[in-house]
Amino acid sequence: MEDYDKTTDCEVYSIHVKVDDISTKAKQMIIMIQDTSWITELDIIERASFDARAQPTIDKLVHEILSKVTTTLSDDFGEFLISVTAQDSLELQYNHTKVPLAELFKEKKSGNPGFDFHTETSTQLLAYGEAKYSGSINPYTKALKQIKGFLDESKDKMELTDLKYFTSEESISSALEDKKAFVAAFSINSENPSDIIENALSSEHIEDLLDYEELYIIGIEVDA
Repeated sequence: MEDYDKTTDCEVYSIHVKVDDISTKAKQMIIMIQDTSWITELDIIERASFDARAQPTIDKLVHEILSKVTTTLSDDFGEFLISVTAQDSLELQYNHTKVPLAELFKEKKSGNPGFDFHTETSTQLLAYGEAKYSGSINPYTKALKQIKGFLDESKDKMELTDLKYFTSEESISSALEDKKAFVAAFSINSENPSDIIENALSSEHIEDLLDYEELYIIGIEVDA
């Protein structure tokens, strides 16, 4: 729902989600990650390149992280859970189109390679998402600061080379004009989730993101 009351042209939305069966969710994520139909739809050269990038990550996610989930969360699984749940929520609530998880198609480089996940909005904007998980705190500040840090390093622009294969020409053209959306997704550890989301919406770290077209704040309770 749109619920931001400061003066801005940015459309600001918040979503509260609860995940209450992580074992089932992990099984669903294994099926989703192993689905490489997004690769087969590419041209032959891109197919070879993205397949070479994706397969080692798919193997790691499935065999080292997701298949070991029972009723407890590791930090590695938690962050992927936040990313996937955020994408699903944006698709369901706001008719976004999901892009393959960034971890699957990015070339591995030193340091943090960039945004965790992406979607294309119903208004044909690229939405850049950052996911943060913690089993004890509410890491919305970390998510918001990370987005700002990536913008300062122009990582949103760096990613266009890959994103053009999975999104519309209109969204890429808009991104080149600095018209885009951002998503801060984070775990909630509180008996009052609405208060945490309100805190995120009033954070000083949100201000720089209000210069863009759309902003989504997604708080995710994980019942482990």
